[in-house]
Amino acid sequence: MIDRPSFFRRAALLLAGVLALAGCADRDAVRVQLQTRAAPNREVLQLQVDALVSGPLSNLRYKWFAVSGTCTPQESLEPGTQFRFAEGVPNDRITVEVWHGDRVVGRTETDVRFDGELAKRFEAQPAEAEVFIEFTQIPPREAGGDHTRADIAGKVTGKVDPDYRVIVYARAYDNWYIQPTVQALHPIKSDRTWITWTHTGDSYAALVVRSNYVPMVRLDVLPPVGGYIKARVVTEGKQ
Repeated sequence: MIDRPSFFRRAALLLAGVLALAGCADRDAVRVQLQTRAAPNREVLQLQVDALVSGPLSNLRYKWFAVSGTCTPQESLEPGTQFRFAEGVPNDRITVEVWHGDRVVGRTETDVRFDGELAKRFEAQPAEAEVFIEFTQIPPREAGGDHTRADIAGKVTGKVDPDYRVIVYARAYDNWYIQPTVQALHPIKSDRTWITWTHTGDSYAALVVRSNYVPMVRLDVLPPVGGYIKARVVTEGKQ
């Protein structure tokens, strides 16, 4: 025979536990929206994507996905990434997952479309040639790889702002790769020189950018001068 008072007490405790767990989940949940805008580096196939988040904001991580294009970075502690359209694919969908610990606490997505006419007008804007960069030390022309290493150096002239940095790319296997590490921005010294090491490749490029510029790890085509990119130089490796 069922002890009704005891049964109802256990049921009430179980219900309270379920509600408490649900309350904890609700407290951790965040609301997120995506906002896209032209990338600060004037790369026409690229968009800056920002996550507008409300709710508990501490210790969050963001994971970024796209159907055809690429997001760099793919995982971040900051609510932003740079999306690049895949060649020949004008429509895409960007998704972000917001993680707290080992749980997803928010998720949203947005559709994006490449505007070819706007890109043409954007590319046609003249760039200001007030900053110049050159190489003073060029690495050899040879196959790239994780185990290769060579020094590369140069000098920046013109109207050099203390906020400017240098980004180095090496071209290998038909792509440009940032050097020597992901999102590496190299300082310009007081004598206007810069130096770093790089993995080798068949060609090398150096860009003068603002310090808040977010570089792409891999590029098919180097971005043009303009906006956050103040100068650029490209050379083949030494034979």
